[in-house]
Amino acid sequence: MKPLIDSDVSSALCELIDPSIEILQVRPIGGGCISNAMQITLRSDRLGRRTWFAKSNAPSFLTNFQSERDGLIALATAESISVPKPIAVGSVAERSWLITEWVETQPQVEGFFDEFGRQLAELHRVTSGNRIGWSHDNYLGAAIQPNSPTDTWVEFVAQNRIGYQLRWAIDQQRVDAKLRRQCEAIVAAMPELLAGRVDETSLLHGDLWSGNYLFGTVHENIAGVPVIIDPAVYNGCREAEFGMLKLFGSCPPVFYDAYQNTWPLADGWQRRTNVYVLYHLLNHLNMFGSGYLDQCHRVAGEILLAK
Repeated sequence: MKPLIDSDVSSALCELIDPSIEILQVRPIGGGCISNAMQITLRSDRLGRRTWFAKSNAPSFLTNFQSERDGLIALATAESISVPKPIAVGSVAERSWLITEWVETQPQVEGFFDEFGRQLAELHRVTSGNRIGWSHDNYLGAAIQPNSPTDTWVEFVAQNRIGYQLRWAIDQQRVDAKLRRQCEAIVAAMPELLAGRVDETSLLHGDLWSGNYLFGTVHENIAGVPVIIDPAVYNGCREAEFGMLKLFGSCPPVFYDAYQNTWPLADGWQRRTNVYVLYHLLNHLNMFGSGYLDQCHRVAGEILLAK
């Protein structure tokens, strides 16, 4: 893929959004390990002056960006927690593009995690039902996330989460004999391991860690609120939302208290959440290598000891 230059950004926005767009500034944004990320300041005859966020990648990455757009739209429709509005997605200048509203971040203030926990619980509550999976597979980072519906949540986790990651790790020769035995035992014991949860499902963000929630301003007039980005949405048991939060979330007790006060989880949820922690660890093992093998061993062992 050729190096990104400002003229590529201008071509993309003019073709995807408005031919009168004039780029005023493109500022690279650090922290992304998958796509080129940037803040774009522009003006056009129709839109006036705007600041947007854009990501670009190889043309083959278009389906990833389309899935992210679809996830943002689904979360916005729930009207429970703020997300950046998607502006455009498409392929231009030998690249794929996703353009969204810019989120102006601010230092977190007292009460942020209380509000975040309450709004996340409200998202799960207003989207509750009995759907499992999603209309299509999407992506967890750069990795395929299978979402084919199953009859039960236990089957879904066994086949599309732990089972899928184990098969992928075996194919890549990133799993040793011990972890393979552990994961196979977990898949076999899944009905017992997930017993006690509530059967209803909710719309999940799917990849909610500390890098994917912000304290910021969106929609030009909603300031100083929790904002969630980079979703990997599907319908599932809401306890699964806490896998990445437990692993990389850095949320204090007040966040969990606010969630529980808004819509309590069933007893035993902390133990069951370890299954979803393992899912994300296996995904990291598959994407980034053996540095995650010891953590996979440890969490898998804890799951089996607790059953």
